[in-house]
Amino acid sequence: MSMEETNRQGDARIICPQCGQGQAASRVECWQCGYPLHAPSQLYRREADGSWSAVKAIDVSSLAPKPPRFPRRVNWRRLAIVGNLLLPGIILAVWSRAMRVHSLRLEGVEIARYLQNPVGRISPRLQVQYHRDTEGTLQVEGTSNLPDKTVFDLRVYAGQDLVAMDYPVVIAGGCFQTRPLLNKGKPFTEASYQLRITAVFDNRSQPAPVLLVVGPLGERLQGPAVSRMVGTGAAKMEFVEEFILGP
Repeated sequence: MSMEETNRQGDARIICPQCGQGQAASRVECWQCGYPLHAPSQLYRREADGSWSAVKAIDVSSLAPKPPRFPRRVNWRRLAIVGNLLLPGIILAVWSRAMRVHSLRLEGVEIARYLQNPVGRISPRLQVQYHRDTEGTLQVEGTSNLPDKTVFDLRVYAGQDLVAMDYPVVIAGGCFQTRPLLNKGKPFTEASYQLRITAVFDNRSQPAPVLLVVGPLGERLQGPAVSRMVGTGAAKMEFVEEFILGP
C-alpha cells in the first residue's frame, strides 16, 4: 500500500464534491480530480451523476462580529453656548406672560373696586340743534358730556301729542344725531314743539363701557336732570327743551 493510501486511511475522511472520491480531510485538493477541498465560501450542489459542483460564493463577512458603536460624544461647550443664547429669550417670554396675567388681575380688581364705589360725579349736559330741510324733514343733533355709547330715547311732542321719535340714539365722539324724522309721517310745519330725551342707566339699558364710567346704576350721575327710579335705584336722565321751527 502506498503512502498516499495510508494517509487516506489514517486521516479523517472527506468526500470530494466534484468526483465523489473519498480521501483524507487534511488534503487541500482532491487527489483524483484536483478539485479544491477547503473552500468554505462555496455552496455546492449535487448533480444527477452524483458529482458536486459549486453554485455560488458565500459572503461570510456579514457573520463577522461588528465593532461596537459608541454614542457620539456630547459637545458640552456648544450646548452651553446654545443654552446661553436661548435662555434669556425663554426667561423674557415667561416673565412677560406672568406680568400680563398679573396686570389683568390687577385691572380686574380695580374695576371691581370702582364699580363698588365710583369716584367723582358727572352732571349730564346736552346741547341740541334742529335742522329742517325743504321737504319738512326734521333732524336733531347735538353734543353731550356723557360717555360714548350712551343710549337714549328721543321724542318730539306737539303739545301732548307724540309726533316723532327715534331709538336708539347713541353718543359717539361726544356727539349724537337722529334719523330724518317726520311729523306722524308728514312734513314738519312751522310751529312750537317739545323735545324729550330720556336715558336709564342700568345693565339692561346701557352697555358695560358706559356703566364702567357712570357706575352700575349711574351712581356718578347728579344734577337736576337726574332722578332715581323706584325699586331699582337706577339713575334716570331726562332732558326737556321747547323749540320752534320757523320759516
